[in-house]
Amino acid sequence: MVYDPAIHHRRSIRLRTHDYAAAGAYYVTLCAHERRRLFGVVVNGRMALNEAGQMVAHWFRELPHKFPDVQCDAFVVMPDHVHFVVRTGCVGAGLRARPLIYGGEHTEGGEHIGSPLRNIVAWFKTMTTNAYIRGVKQSGWAPFSGTLWLRNYYEHVVRNDADLARIRAYIRDNPANYDVLRFGEPRFMIGNQALLALPKTAYLASRLRMGEPMCSPSPIGEPMCSPSPVGEAACSPLSVFPSPPACVISGFLSPLERAVFDACLADDTPMIHVLACGLPRTFPPRVRRAIDGGRLLAVTPFGPEVARVNAARAAWCNQYLLHAADRIVIGRLNPDGMLACLLADMPADKPVAVLAFSGHRFVV
Repeated sequence: MVYDPAIHHRRSIRLRTHDYAAAGAYYVTLCAHERRRLFGVVVNGRMALNEAGQMVAHWFRELPHKFPDVQCDAFVVMPDHVHFVVRTGCVGAGLRARPLIYGGEHTEGGEHIGSPLRNIVAWFKTMTTNAYIRGVKQSGWAPFSGTLWLRNYYEHVVRNDADLARIRAYIRDNPANYDVLRFGEPRFMIGNQALLALPKTAYLASRLRMGEPMCSPSPIGEPMCSPSPVGEAACSPLSVFPSPPACVISGFLSPLERAVFDACLADDTPMIHVLACGLPRTFPPRVRRAIDGGRLLAVTPFGPEVARVNAARAAWCNQYLLHAADRIVIGRLNPDGMLACLLADMPADKPVAVLAFSGHRFVV
């Protein structure tokens, strides 16, 4: 599917068949216009809200008073954006009750069970914008240009309890990840540091299914995991990139990412490997040749004592390289995975290309 500006107005992975006026649980991200840091700062991994940030938090807590069927779940205000989960269609449910359903269902006569998500978001935007304008006039808050929030927003239908747990963890850990991302740089590295100045294309790919194992910590330190879906007779994974990359940056954690690592080694494409573990003590011969030839740079914030990858370090790795890259290529996107959550934080003007299973490309 080719990008069509007449119909693709924003980055969205919303389900085309889902009714967003139906009862269910929804994960939402709103970004401040121009990604201005209006709501506070992150200090030592914790969010310190200013008056504007406290105001935004207040109006999130007011949602159930405006929409009686809405329950507030996980929530965080960041310096330039907001993440939250709301449950709709919870009329008569207690504060600790589970949502009635994950998904859509309609009553006879066409009336929706839950408050439409668009109405919830629109009201939240209106109330926070009006309050912020009062703060500018009365308390000297930093003025904004045009609108407080970006016109569009990211939404995700929460599918099940496991999906909800992943999203809650992502929201909970957002301040810590934001702090490391913006105020900390990888301290350990080996290879050609001049690669950092090249235009960087990030490559990431979701695992084929949730049960698919994560590969070994790093292709530069241990043998490869099981063969990737790209067979020997297949074309190079780099051939489906929107344009030839000057330098590929990735964590090379999933099988598709490992296939790109192999392809870059084969045709001498420069690479920056962001490790989710410490640097290995030795390197396979082909990797050593790439390092010595100035075609590979490995960077990590983790010391050599960190030998294994865990979910938190993998999430940091992906978040770091997404923000460090000039453009992004997604080999496979799982709408229920953390990669989809990370993409919600991307600036609207950063090019993102998603490669379909068939190899056809569309831009989101």
